[in-house]
Amino acid sequence: MAHTPAERARFKKDITTLLRDAVHVELTTIPLYLYSLCSIIGAPRVKNLDPDVMDGLRAKAKIAVVVRQEMLHLALAGNILTSIDSGPRLYLKSAIPTYGEDETILHSKIPMKLEPCKKDNLECFLRIEAPYIEPPSLSAEDESVNVGTSKQAFRAPLQYKTEQLPDFNSIGEFYTTLERMILDCGSYVDFIDKDLQYTSQEFFGDLMTQVVDDKTAHDAIKTIIDQGEGSVGVEDAHYQMFLELYQKRTDWGCYPVPSSPHAEDFKKTPFVYQLALASNASYCYLLITLEKTWKVADPVHRRALITNTHAIMVDVLKPVADILVQQPQTPTKPNLNGAPPFEFYPTSQGDDPKDIDKAATELHAAIIARLKEAIKNASTEIQRAQIKPLESIIFSAERIPWPKST
Repeated sequence: MAHTPAERARFKKDITTLLRDAVHVELTTIPLYLYSLCSIIGAPRVKNLDPDVMDGLRAKAKIAVVVRQEMLHLALAGNILTSIDSGPRLYLKSAIPTYGEDETILHSKIPMKLEPCKKDNLECFLRIEAPYIEPPSLSAEDESVNVGTSKQAFRAPLQYKTEQLPDFNSIGEFYTTLERMILDCGSYVDFIDKDLQYTSQEFFGDLMTQVVDDKTAHDAIKTIIDQGEGSVGVEDAHYQMFLELYQKRTDWGCYPVPSSPHAEDFKKTPFVYQLALASNASYCYLLITLEKTWKVADPVHRRALITNTHAIMVDVLKPVADILVQQPQTPTKPNLNGAPPFEFYPTSQGDDPKDIDKAATELHAAIIARLKEAIKNASTEIQRAQIKPLESIIFSAERIPWPKST
């Protein structure tokens, strides 16, 4: 039976809202996991490592796999959204997640906090990634892990809230609802803009799906569900990986990083403050690069954006974070180190930039300027030891200017 224009419009509005929330869900988890990852003490270039450091490196590698998959999920959700409506907005103040004791962005029962990779942090990750269809059936070994105060920590209903949608009991329920809508969407929506979507040649190889119909839309959402919401015992599911880390959580050490920091917290330690601002600018430069890629069809322009995406993550954002977490907040808080805040970095374009090209150009300049200011403010021996690494990061940043349209 043919649907009326009103029915089609309502369906499109509802599924678009869900898809934008899916993008926000994935965007929220990436800083959570990155912060935990960079808090772990590790020294990959040192030979004859202490066993605790080796365990830390293994933990970092496992979390890095999850982060990579969350980036894939973000790209897949963005592809589906682009195929039905328009690409995600990532660089605007209202879209960038915030973290702290009172923040419950995904589930009202789970505080969304940036924390070191310890017991409470891993418990949070387990609750985020817990499967939805059935409560986990724990083995005797898993029972001994004692997450939270009892095994009910796994079974407690989780609340996902948005202003536009009814409450969901879990992120798994949210994705199940979205999957059902996608299975029905072929008769309601027209699929568009294949040339604006990430391809397997550009991002994540065969795991990437371009969405051209309801079947490919379902393929994309199934990848997200299977990797993120996999059943207990599925090796590559995020839940299973975090459960394994939880069981080994005493095997590594963490830097004394603060909980959910803001760049302004470091203002009395100028070196750390400038690095935190550089980190924020780098994070936002990454987001605006991802956002722009869903707006560009020209292959040459897309290639430049995607090349920048990788370089921002590997050559700028990660090494700045690695330096930050090793820097004491002297003299005000010598027992706490710096850390990447993952905050909105403003430009002259305001909180909701209409000209993202101008905003991106300013963000790129801000990365370099803040790193240079950090070098100028290096006053302690620990800080001065980072001058050469920072000069190397500046060199890398200078090589990723904002690509111009061809």
